[in-house]
Amino acid sequence: MNSGMYPAVSSSLAAMRRLDMISNNLANINTPGYKKDKMSFEGLLAGPADPPNVPQGLTADPIMQKENVYIDYSNGQTSQSSNPLDFAIEGDGFFAITTPQGTAYTRQGNFRTSANGTLVTIDGYPVQGSGGAAIRIQGNQIDVDSKGVVSVDGTPSGTISVVDFPKPYTLTKVGNAQFIPSDPQAQPQAGQAQVLQGYLEGSNVDSISEMVQLIETNRFFEACSKAIKGFDDLTSKAANELGRV
Repeated sequence: MNSGMYPAVSSSLAAMRRLDMISNNLANINTPGYKKDKMSFEGLLAGPADPPNVPQGLTADPIMQKENVYIDYSNGQTSQSSNPLDFAIEGDGFFAITTPQGTAYTRQGNFRTSANGTLVTIDGYPVQGSGGAAIRIQGNQIDVDSKGVVSVDGTPSGTISVVDFPKPYTLTKVGNAQFIPSDPQAQPQAGQAQVLQGYLEGSNVDSISEMVQLIETNRFFEACSKAIKGFDDLTSKAANELGRV
């Protein structure tokens, strides 16, 4: 097979994965606290001196051997909602929540109360207070100061836990706006950011930028597909026509 087929196929597969990533970013453009994914590529020159895990060719051909998907943790735009159960983090850090799989971390602050008055996420997971305890809200007037101290009708009811991790973050997505440490032994540290009541952090996805990347990647995929077809046609001609010469 023509060795030029391999870079075309590997590039086409990489483009497909990038299209999936961009589509997911665009689908979550209105998800509070969502952090977009980005992708970078590493190329490898295929040849006898440094062969990749594909059949070797006689010439050095660029192979898209590995793509690196990483999370952009830049803050989304914060907007006022006037909902007393909406919270945003001003600065670095995450809310700690209790999920069936253990503690997860998020910047999605559109909370609500459950039937028993527990402060929970939109998915129903309890928001952790100091020491990991759940926060109970039973009353009418809810006030939260910049340190996360929750007061209900003037009586303190707990403190919303805000934690942070050493940078660069090594977190893994377990949901569109939830993260866990890639290292299970990693321990969060107390965050220094302030809590804003009545505000909500939006997604950090830039729709215009993502649409430009979507068009660019789609055209790149089409170019790779044409290249694959071209190499396939050359192989077909070599097999069917050269023998008659």
